[in-house]
Amino acid sequence: MVISRKSLTIFGLAVSAALFAAGCSSKKASKGSPDVGQAPGDVVGDGNAEGETPAEDASNKPNNKVEALSSSFGLLNFRQVSANLQNLTGVALNAPAAAGGIAPAAEYVRALSSLPTDHAPAAITAGKVASLTKLSSTYCDVMANNATLLAAKFPGLTLAAVPADSAAFAKTLVDGFYGAETSLQGPRASDIAIVAATVDALKGIAGATGPGIFMATCAGIVSSGEFFIF
Repeated sequence: MVISRKSLTIFGLAVSAALFAAGCSSKKASKGSPDVGQAPGDVVGDGNAEGETPAEDASNKPNNKVEALSSSFGLLNFRQVSANLQNLTGVALNAPAAAGGIAPAAEYVRALSSLPTDHAPAAITAGKVASLTKLSSTYCDVMANNATLLAAKFPGLTLAAVPADSAAFAKTLVDGFYGAETSLQGPRASDIAIVAATVDALKGIAGATGPGIFMATCAGIVSSGEFFIF
């Protein structure tokens, strides 16, 4: 019995959540801690004593951490999500569904009410991440079952059987989607390890297939903070 697409999407969500945590931490570290204004109990001079600088108007500073983070990070909105998934996978929104699957356009219509309408990071919820992962899984499902699209993104990758080397498979996917490693992204070894652990878990389940493992891990990667947060 082959693992159901619903179960594979759940694995993809687990990958996305783990990569979200790692990706957010990396981006936060790369941009530095936001200035959240004067800490309680700090004494600010009035600017009249020698050596003092005038206190800044409190209205010019973020009044809490959410506001400060909002000035440094943002989410892709529902239009950008669709365009980004097409760019990452090569699968068009109007592509037909993989055999037995759901077409990206059909899932997009379902997900519209749950995807972000603006860029505010405070709007992110577990439900939005879940909807994005489900939508991503339809793109990855089409890609996994289309040899031309798969070869265009991952030359030489075959899904005829489950991956023999989980770490190598994970590195191929992460490097293929992330592109050239940059200092902004931070080290990707931990991300590769997260994906490899999921591949190992899936390989241990009866009914696992190469396309199924690709679909789950691909969905987790492309719906992660690496691509959903800017």
